[in-house]
Amino acid sequence: MERKYFFKTIIGLSVVLAAMAGIVILIDPFYHYHRPLKNISYVSGADIYVNDGKLKHFDYDTLTIGTSMAMNFHKQKVDDIFECDSLNVFYLGEGFKVINEGLKTALSTHPDLKTVIRTVDPIWFISDVNWKGRESYPEYLYDKNPFNDVYYIYNIDVWENNVIPSIAASVKNGFRGNIEEDGFGNDELTGKENVLKLYTRPEKELKEVTKEETNEFFGYLRQNLETNVLTIIREHPDVEFYLFIPPYSICWWDQLNQNGTAVLERRIDMEKYAIENMLQYENVRLFSFFNNYDLICNLDYYVDDIHYSEDVNNLILQWMKSGEYELTKENYEDYIAKEKAFYTSYDYDQLFGEQQ
Repeated sequence: MERKYFFKTIIGLSVVLAAMAGIVILIDPFYHYHRPLKNISYVSGADIYVNDGKLKHFDYDTLTIGTSMAMNFHKQKVDDIFECDSLNVFYLGEGFKVINEGLKTALSTHPDLKTVIRTVDPIWFISDVNWKGRESYPEYLYDKNPFNDVYYIYNIDVWENNVIPSIAASVKNGFRGNIEEDGFGNDELTGKENVLKLYTRPEKELKEVTKEETNEFFGYLRQNLETNVLTIIREHPDVEFYLFIPPYSICWWDQLNQNGTAVLERRIDMEKYAIENMLQYENVRLFSFFNNYDLICNLDYYVDDIHYSEDVNNLILQWMKSGEYELTKENYEDYIAKEKAFYTSYDYDQLFGEQQ
């Protein structure tokens, strides 16, 4: 009797476990096994959980990829402006390395990928070539080991936050399906008042800029560019890369200026070095919007000192498509000279007049 009960229990447990596995594999809220099903309303996970699956299994011929500066590139806008079938993937709090790893995945799984639109963030110019923004990652979603998928299939958080909500949303929507659009979704927080509330202005100082420190910083930049930006461009000459330097607000420039004019000028010199290296390749179109002073100095476009509204993302797409603010071998030195002249002479104090 006890033996019969034991086997029934084992069989019952096996059926339950198999059913759980089947449901997760079918719904697949992290797109680990397959592209999204048309009749499922997905409640998916954060960027580090879904990006690899999206890059591998979604259909696209154009990829927008980058830091949070790319978060508000919405598929319909990209498709309309670039006349393409696009996918947007962004990595919150990550630098060049993780973005480059995602780009490698996209190019290895989509040989017909024709266009890449990628952020090149100056805030990560001074970072180790292997720097990552997190201490740990869900490696079971990235590697090819099927056995550690148990951490996905039998994960209580996945069931509570993604599988069950996806099923419930699908029932509610009559199994018509939809894929969540990711984005800040907080344009109501844009504006000068909010930006200045969030921004802590450093004390004014004349920071010493030594040759040793400058050489160290340029070493970081050189390695990052070569390993995490330029190599993949050389390896894929048939892919057109739209690279853009995101337009951080005037508060970001104020932080540099508060550390001393020499610090600010060095940042611009590093930008010049990056521009010169990226312009070496015929399959690169490079853009920077730091000379759009009406944008940079209007904090009503921003959420904080670096993050801008969805409207700016849409403008960036339109500018790149039309060739506005494009840097070339013929115009980049003039761009750098004007950039340096503007940001070293700007009256930053007037931004904070009401607070002082």
